[in-house]
Amino acid sequence: MNVLFLTQTGALGPSSRYRVYQLLPLLREHGIEGAVSPAMGDALYRELYLAAGRAAARRAAFGAVWRQRRSDLCRVGEFDAVVVQKGVFPGLYSGFERRIAARKPLVFDFDDAIWLPRQGGAPLLRLLHRERAVQDVLRCAAAVIAGNEVLAEYAGRFNRRVCVVPSAVDTDRYPRSAGNATVGWIGSRTTLAYLKPLAEVFRKLNVRPRVIASGDPAGLGFETEFRPWRLETEVDELSQIGIGLAPLPDSPWERGKCGVKLLQYMACGIPVVASPVGVHNQIVRHGETGFLARSAGEWETFLAELIAHPGMREKFGAAGRELARQTYDVRQAADRVASLLKTL
Repeated sequence: MNVLFLTQTGALGPSSRYRVYQLLPLLREHGIEGAVSPAMGDALYRELYLAAGRAAARRAAFGAVWRQRRSDLCRVGEFDAVVVQKGVFPGLYSGFERRIAARKPLVFDFDDAIWLPRQGGAPLLRLLHRERAVQDVLRCAAAVIAGNEVLAEYAGRFNRRVCVVPSAVDTDRYPRSAGNATVGWIGSRTTLAYLKPLAEVFRKLNVRPRVIASGDPAGLGFETEFRPWRLETEVDELSQIGIGLAPLPDSPWERGKCGVKLLQYMACGIPVVASPVGVHNQIVRHGETGFLARSAGEWETFLAELIAHPGMREKFGAAGRELARQTYDVRQAADRVASLLKTL
């Protein structure tokens, strides 16, 4: 079976990396050959997301996506099915997906609440966002793959065939954490702000968190140990922290997130403290793999306990590592995707 995967980015982009690229070798074992066409190459992605994201880069990205997808339409007939990862222009335009679906079975995969008003980005794109465009894509798809139950519930209003495939990690890639008391966080330039509400907690505990990010955290208002994110060093940097943070505000967009950073922590055997928002409630087993903190006071209490008790860190970390292997390993995700594709 030959499948064309239309991804948003190359492997540098986390969503495309976890939802598509890491699955390809495993899908091949199921007899599925995947060809990937990223809408945005690595050079443009670096300029747009890993650098300052200048207006010129945004205009270049829009034009590049349009040209690439027009080219892809010319070769859709060579494949048995097409998987569109997160949409060509999510919330803006569904014409490409409709044209693909008219020729081949289209599977739509998404891992964010993309029907909601756009978060960040150019003001013009936020102004033009239309929920109806997302609904059109869901309706025309032969099947939908959703990253969690929140997304699946929405997709189910417009498509009868929705399969939940949680975002997963290749647990074999992650070495065991050093087991120290270093508090750390990994994320992107756009999600650094999630750390701001913890500033007072860090001050009270005299903690300077290690921040692995694609953007400079200097504007957060507290001191950090900054480690620039690079794909080549990501896993090694993660293994050097001992307590993983995953704060989130309880808002509709965040409830649609898939919790990949928690899976990365747990794959390394790192105990976690997370906000009880969305899928975090399913991933974290409170008091077994980490803690769910509902207030600043709880964040302070739970972090203090993990910092003070190496045995607790070891116990929680081991339980989290085992849970990641059993439930959130990439091989399980590949099995589910392969089963769905073979039924088309």
